[in-house]
Amino acid sequence: DVTYLQLSQQTNRFANVLRRLGVGRGERLFLLTGRIPALYTAVLGSFKNGTVVTPLFSAFGPEPIATRIRLAEATVLVTTESLYRRKIAPMRDQLPTLRHVLLVGDSGPAAAIEGTHALERLMQEASDVFDIVPTQPEDLSLLHFTSGTTGTPKGAMHVHGAVLTHWAAG
Repeated sequence: DVTYLQLSQQTNRFANVLRRLGVGRGERLFLLTGRIPALYTAVLGSFKNGTVVTPLFSAFGPEPIATRIRLAEATVLVTTESLYRRKIAPMRDQLPTLRHVLLVGDSGPAAAIEGTHALERLMQEASDVFDIVPTQPEDLSLLHFTSGTTGTPKGAMHVHGAVLTHWAAG
């Protein structure tokens, strides 16, 4: 259970983590996790920072993941230790735009893996106060990719103004 106050503070911390790493408005952050609390914190914290979010299907193999990261020129990836070891680490050197990998532990705090950051530690160090970056209704917020079953995956762009529709429909 998470209260709205806790969610606000955690998403502020995440936005501050991005800011501290030099990740800003319009940059792409990819999510490769299951439906864990860090997923929701990262999405909302990224929105607060003006960072574009792209969720990845955790059943994808390394190549579909790499294709999408390359197409979007992702700079940040949030993932779990096990998914990183299995799907990202073997091809990390083939992803030149990926500057930061933020690891979530599979069953507790993430272990130190070379070339990554332990998200829990960064969150503990970050302030829970954040001034939300102003956005315009047509600013990109989400980038979803098609399946790629008939060719190269294509990005489907969602803007901040669409959030109102999601809220009204949801």
